[in-house]
Amino acid sequence: MIEVIAYAQTPQTATAAVGDSYVLDVSNPGAISLTYQVRKGDDVMGRYSPFSQTFRLPFSNINSEFFGHYYDINIDTQAVNNSEVPKYDIHRKAYCEIRMDGVPIIQGSLQLKKIYLQDEEYEVVVFGLEANLFQDIADLKLIDAFKDSSDNIVQSYDVLMTDENIKTSFDLTQDVTEGTIGAGVVMFPIIDYGHSGDYNFIYYQLNATSEAGLHDANFLQPWHLKPSFNVKHLFEKIINQAGYDIDTASSTFLDTTAFTKLFMTLGSDREVVATRAMYGVQAGKNDDTTIQTWTSAGTTADDSAGIVPLNQDSGVGLGTPANPSSFYDEGNFYDTAAYTFTAPNDGLFFGEFWGSFDSTNCITGEGAVVTVWVNGGYWSIPFPGVNDSIEQELVGTSGGSTILTPVGTTWSGQLVAGQTVSVYITANVLGTGGTLKLMSEGTYFICYASNLINGYASIPYNMPDITQTDFIKDIVERFNLCVVSDPDNPMRLTIEPWQDYLDAGTHKDWTQKLDLSQSREITSTDTLKKEIVHYHDAEDKTNINTKQQNLLGHTIGEYRQEIGGDFVDGTLENKPLFAPFNVQKVPRIDGSSTSDAPEFLIAREYSPNTEGPVSDATPKLFYHNGLKTLAGNKSYHIGDLNSTYYPLCLPFYNAGQQMEIDSPMLLWQFAVMPSFYSPVFGTEPSNQGYFARYYQQFLLSIYSDEARLFECSIMLTPSDIFSFRFNDEIQIENVSYRVLKISNYQPFSGVPSKVQLLKKVEKVASLVLPDPYKECALNLTAYQANGNVIFTNPLDGTTSSGTQTCCEENGLYWNGDDCLWNTGGGGGGGTKPTQGDPNLEWVQGKSYLTGVGGFNSIKKQGVIDTNPIIGEHSIRGLNVSSAAPSVNKDFVFYATTYSSTPVLATPDGNTSQSSSFSLAVGMMCRFIIRALSIQTDSGTTSGSYGSTSFKVWTAVAKNIAGTITTSLQSEQTDFAQNDADAGTRTVNVSSAKGRPGFNPNDSFGVAITLTGTVDTVVAWHLDVSATFVDLSAHTAFNQDLILQENMGYIETENGYFLEQD
Repeated sequence: MIEVIAYAQTPQTATAAVGDSYVLDVSNPGAISLTYQVRKGDDVMGRYSPFSQTFRLPFSNINSEFFGHYYDINIDTQAVNNSEVPKYDIHRKAYCEIRMDGVPIIQGSLQLKKIYLQDEEYEVVVFGLEANLFQDIADLKLIDAFKDSSDNIVQSYDVLMTDENIKTSFDLTQDVTEGTIGAGVVMFPIIDYGHSGDYNFIYYQLNATSEAGLHDANFLQPWHLKPSFNVKHLFEKIINQAGYDIDTASSTFLDTTAFTKLFMTLGSDREVVATRAMYGVQAGKNDDTTIQTWTSAGTTADDSAGIVPLNQDSGVGLGTPANPSSFYDEGNFYDTAAYTFTAPNDGLFFGEFWGSFDSTNCITGEGAVVTVWVNGGYWSIPFPGVNDSIEQELVGTSGGSTILTPVGTTWSGQLVAGQTVSVYITANVLGTGGTLKLMSEGTYFICYASNLINGYASIPYNMPDITQTDFIKDIVERFNLCVVSDPDNPMRLTIEPWQDYLDAGTHKDWTQKLDLSQSREITSTDTLKKEIVHYHDAEDKTNINTKQQNLLGHTIGEYRQEIGGDFVDGTLENKPLFAPFNVQKVPRIDGSSTSDAPEFLIAREYSPNTEGPVSDATPKLFYHNGLKTLAGNKSYHIGDLNSTYYPLCLPFYNAGQQMEIDSPMLLWQFAVMPSFYSPVFGTEPSNQGYFARYYQQFLLSIYSDEARLFECSIMLTPSDIFSFRFNDEIQIENVSYRVLKISNYQPFSGVPSKVQLLKKVEKVASLVLPDPYKECALNLTAYQANGNVIFTNPLDGTTSSGTQTCCEENGLYWNGDDCLWNTGGGGGGGTKPTQGDPNLEWVQGKSYLTGVGGFNSIKKQGVIDTNPIIGEHSIRGLNVSSAAPSVNKDFVFYATTYSSTPVLATPDGNTSQSSSFSLAVGMMCRFIIRALSIQTDSGTTSGSYGSTSFKVWTAVAKNIAGTITTSLQSEQTDFAQNDADAGTRTVNVSSAKGRPGFNPNDSFGVAITLTGTVDTVVAWHLDVSATFVDLSAHTAFNQDLILQENMGYIETENGYFLEQD
């Protein structure tokens, strides 16, 4: 027997989830036909809701009562909340279930589609109550996940940005949130956002030459950093808040380290971390009309300086109307006994003070002079404290009515957490016998806060401006997650990678249910294939990602493969939100490739060419690999706090160990990132990018040459439907399949259902999808640390370096004997057919960047841009015979001279700007300076307006054993062009202190200075060409390199040299 059970749309009680139940009359049970279908294409939900075809119900009494006699124009109404509403609302769904012999075969919602008056029937359709997570969160942003029931942003996730909290957050067993949300939810990675150091970069200097940068206290401040957030916590929070529950027993992937150690960067759409606003303070006095009194009895004026005793921070002021209207101190920062405001955090604070004075009893014509000042903190850089004052003369009105004369001042200053601010008044009452009063009415102190330097990081306001739907879809797409609801509880979800979900399915034999009298069809899977398979990360505007995008033409680590066949088209593509996460060694102060802490890897999230912080970056994902201790007892500082370890944040996970072949990787396929070959990364490529780990086996059943679609008719019972899951392995005769669609299931008619099945293809180890139109019959299975590529014969499992055809069809390089993966002009390790030689330079002179930041080309990977300058045009390379890296750059400097006193040339002519060139020990530089100078005044003793001089100067500077010398400095007179009245104008290159941060007693750099003519104003434009050569690299380089018998060094495919431990 078939039953359609529907529930009234309006519950009869406030606590009821649904209304009264009705067993609807069904006149033609055989007309009920159901469809079940697995997901299509890029739909990230596990399967579509089962649904029925439309069927009709008669105008029976029970049915008409349920539908409120909707056929009648005079629709029945009912009283709900004191208003009459239709008894049945055709625009709303009603909960419904269909049972066959007591077994539920569909649970969901019923929709009334149409009324047939002549036939006296209701036409309805039933949709399964499959989880529809994305509809429920469609309009919500990530920040909305942090609102309470009153729609207020919660503060329980916020973190007070102290030195201690930043360091404590590194350990994922600790909780630094204000509301004790949980351990490891919020963590502050060491990332360079462009707020520290010269030319906006973090550096670490600890050697015989100097100690600077991260080694020094207060070089890195907490506000220089931004928080990151645990992805698992956010993922589950959004799902739970939408009313869904995750079945932890069947969702095991969410508890693996590939997911629990995953973090996302926050604050990508702002230069500086968003901090929580401080509650304001307004304090005064309302328990007495007079606060203070000053008198003068004789020729000596009373000059009493005292703190103003404002003892009220709640209630209202005196007067009608009250003045001020209210007192408040929500943050409890004001001490009503000590009359002081205490700064809760480091930052810039500001406010006002208004004093209301009664000068009634002052001497007429004499009055008084009062000085009000707000004082606190201490005077020291960078927190100079508060010291603002105002002096005002008050007119005496002896014997007259009370006159309240307001005296006000504004105040501001930088304060350190814990410092106090108070108000003081000095009064000089003039004449003899006068009296001045400070009145409670109209006297009050106000404090606000702005730019809290190390305040409370507001986690909700640092969330990227993206929707919850887009966030969930991105994570689902990256890990190819299947989201399936429990048939018994549609609000309970199983979330697993698709292949894991399929592998956990139940084996069922439907051979005996096959209707052999009906048509059976086998077709290819071309209708499911796409011509191009393209998975990639989002583009980004920060330093390394911008350079990689311009260099490669796409984001690093993308997977792109073209599939052969005349009948496939379209693109299978993801819609990424997150960009690749790159890390690099913390450099020395000169930005050279040498690092004093090579195991200290951080991301550099500032703009290309260190132009400064970025306010429109793309959020990124990374793995927390534990705590990494600096070698050799080295340490660094966060504010004043010393630390010997930092959180190791990487684009792969291996619990702090070097990358291995099976390390889960946050790229779609392996690509050499900036720190590959470093002691932290190692030299072994991982074969576990997103595609190989989560997609290759899943897509094999569609793209394999053995893939087939099978359509047939199956006689299914209600119990078959009730127990059916889309991960069931269905056996028909001797072949295994999985179901894609069940249609025309008619529970009452006893007719077979049409079933579409996809043949199960045995797992094949491969990093790419098979393409039957390629000649190669081998599977690409691994990249090796030695640069070789491994192919596997699918027939017998034997491995080899493949053939030239296999190698080149996979976009790799065949050297005559072996197939090599590569990082250079030869390609990126598969799926992109460039077939270049990996022994060629990686970038082959291609520009890293074009735009206002300059043009930077590189001939050899790993050479650092020494002394970066905004707007420079540079070329970096390496003399491989001597291992001496060099940088040649052209740039423009400016200056203005006013006399014969030397003036510093700088990038924009501002002499306060850092513009010296650091020369590390063992470095030399050659300068060619083309100097154009023009007089811009009329001259008092010499020269004339527009008097012009053009000269060319050359110089060489060296740092040998810590001593800087300049030589060969001279004017190249052959190029000189001077007006007769130009006078003497010279250019000089001399030793200087270098950039700020150098030891103040030593010189480790050079500067360009200019000398003009006495009593003239001259504007200078310098066109400079400079070449920096690091000779020290040869010595340091050779010390650690592996020397061969032929006295040569072992060079890897991308231009690095192998070092010994």
